[in-house]
Amino acid sequence: MNEFKVIVVMNEAMLKLLKDKNANYDKNSKIKKFLEDEAFFFKINKSEAYEILQNVGVKKEHLESVYKKLIAPNMFYDLLNRGKIYINDNSLIVKYNTYNPDDLFKKGNKKY
Repeated sequence: MNEFKVIVVMNEAMLKLLKDKNANYDKNSKIKKFLEDEAFFFKINKSEAYEILQNVGVKKEHLESVYKKLIAPNMFYDLLNRGKIYINDNSLIVKYNTYNPDDLFKKGNKKY
């Protein structure tokens, strides 16, 4: 399951709920715009992420586990492979090591 998509759906549901209750939904409208960027959680710090997750309806006791899933290495590499993240992007706060595929099979300077 893609945790990011779950957060998008949760925010949509929260927006609808707040609108139906005639409550202020400005924060969730802003969050909706932020979530257009699939790499969003890699670009913000942990406290900001927690605040956003609480605004979309994630319970306090689940914040840490949800956050870890959103910034997990597999999510990072998936976004990298799909061109949603660029490794030299200075706006990334959370990064993981990458490798140069040309260096994978090099063993010294031997020629075969």
